[in-house]
Amino acid sequence: MQNVTATRLAKATEEIVSIADACLGGLRGRSALLVGPEKERQPFSRLLQQAGMKYLYEEDTPLRLSAILPHVQLLISIPAPEPPVQLLKAASIASGCIGRRSPLLIFDLSESTPSVEELAGLLPPVCLYTPEDLRLIFSRYF
Repeated sequence: MQNVTATRLAKATEEIVSIADACLGGLRGRSALLVGPEKERQPFSRLLQQAGMKYLYEEDTPLRLSAILPHVQLLISIPAPEPPVQLLKAASIASGCIGRRSPLLIFDLSESTPSVEELAGLLPPVCLYTPEDLRLIFSRYF
């Protein structure tokens, strides 16, 4: 059972990186921010480095979110599986998007409650994939 779960997680990680690659027109030379515990970030970090990302920022918490966002095109929120989930506020994301000319792709990979405030998806430069969006996408293929 544990091997099946590990295989599904690996496949989901690959699919999310593949979606990001397609949405951004490639990952090579781009930058990303991964927010969450190191154990949760590690599989994404490895795949994004293999994809040729220029800079990869990794943070345990969203405290420096608005300072880092101007430098990235991809944000992946990977909270710890157990509550409480730290919410990435739309106001912090908006603050980090001031003057932004390129899109910001956000994946909220929370397993329970959302880790990214859904209002962030209404910001003009933001494309937000919520946990529900991802469940619908993956239900078609897994």
